This record gives sequence, structure tokens and C-alpha cells, in this order.
Amino acid sequence: MFKGLHLLLPILRADRWPRLPNRGPIFSAKSPVEAMIEGGIPRMLETRLYIDALRGGL
Repeated sequence: MFKGLHLLLPILRADRWPRLPNRGPIFSAKSPVEAMIEGGIPRMLETRLYIDALRGGL
């Protein structure tokens, strides 16, 4: 996730992204960190795939 975010976003924004509220379909307006804590490993994998898709990796 770290590398994907840093390829996609400027450094400071990439570092803040995990803790900012997100309207992405898998986050339900929560921060990615909150969503991953609630959803466990499956949500972590979804988040990784989501970042890869934003980069055009899927």
C-alpha cells in the first residue's frame, strides 16, 4: 500500500491518505485505517486492490 500510494500521490498526501475520511466504495466515509481495523485482513486486501486499481493496475 505504501509504495502504491507514493506512486499515485505527492509524498505528504500519500502519507496522510490512510487517516483521512474516504468516500471510496469500500470505506463508507471512514478513513482507510478505520475501515481496515474494522474489516481485518480481508479489508486490508481490498484496500490494497483499491489502491492498485486507482493506479491502473487492474
